[in-house]
Amino acid sequence: MNKKLLFSLAILLFAAVFANAQNPIIRDQFTADPSAHYFEGRVYVYPSHDIPATVDYARKDWFVMEDYHVFSSDNLVDWVDHGRIITQNAVEWVQPNSLQMWAPDCNYKDGKYYFYFPATGKRVNGQRPDGSIGVAVSDTPYGPFVPEETAIKG
Repeated sequence: MNKKLLFSLAILLFAAVFANAQNPIIRDQFTADPSAHYFEGRVYVYPSHDIPATVDYARKDWFVMEDYHVFSSDNLVDWVDHGRIITQNAVEWVQPNSLQMWAPDCNYKDGKYYFYFPATGKRVNGQRPDGSIGVAVSDTPYGPFVPEETAIKG
């Protein structure tokens, strides 16, 4: 291996180790699983929102996600938190206080924005159902989103 290539690789490795982010998007809450889209001249980010576990929550080492926020920017430097767009207890088919809303996405079609989200459905005859996917609809990419009464079938 020639010395120039070896030197270049060493510099790249050194730079990667000491690189850090200078523009965190979200500074005041924990988020994960984002999807990003360009709508109406802005970038919109739809992440999961992780909150601290309540005293009575059984799995303190697990994620605790009860709602979704949406963030947007027109310059990728200054970000706006548009607030909560969906909460688990506002969705008819979601198990109340399940705290399992994660990995959302949003799409646009024919003048409407469709927000897709997985969640735990309500128990049926005492049995916990498999995870389900719901959809909520809005006229704007930041809401208000109105959830459908049932999860997507299939």
